[in-house]
Amino acid sequence: MVGHLKPPTIISFSADYNAAQEVVHLHWTTRNAPSGEKFIIQRSLDSVHFLNIGQTTSMSAQSVQHYYFDDPRPIGSTIYYRIAEQDAAGKLYYTAAAAISRPVTALTIGNLYIDSSGQVHFAVISPQPSIANITLVDLNGKIWQSYLVNLKQGNNLFATDLKHLTPGIYFFQVNDKKGGGSAMLRFAKVNDTTYRL
Repeated sequence: MVGHLKPPTIISFSADYNAAQEVVHLHWTTRNAPSGEKFIIQRSLDSVHFLNIGQTTSMSAQSVQHYYFDDPRPIGSTIYYRIAEQDAAGKLYYTAAAAISRPVTALTIGNLYIDSSGQVHFAVISPQPSIANITLVDLNGKIWQSYLVNLKQGNNLFATDLKHLTPGIYFFQVNDKKGGGSAMLRFAKVNDTTYRL
């Protein structure tokens, strides 16, 4: 499906971060959206690669409608959100991305996805510039990969080829070498094109 800019019925879109609740509130408004039109909520750490995190359909074809969506698990220092509107023919139209910034107080890892070439991407979010060891292990403790990386403060995006792994449960472990803590991401490899958190 081809993506086009400027959704035909979305007239406004905003994202706000509630620091007390650690939730991102999304709000968009439509005008004359056909009943059953799909709205796909997407999130990104680099404003290029977006992951679907939710979906809803238009409530009615009334003149103006308001929609709300909360992201209770925002991961990253700067996070981008957009809405993809899908029409009856399957065409996708995207809003401009809305960015929110949030403080990073602990080392975290997440945002696992696979691209069209089979590379697996993940993010390490660091509260400080540092050096970290990234290790990939299976349920039996076998180490499949281990390497050092330089971390900048905020979002750090990495890609690796995991085609050599057999289907099963694995863990990415990140250990900050300068005392910034550690983080772990558990995922399942189903096949060469499917990975699940």
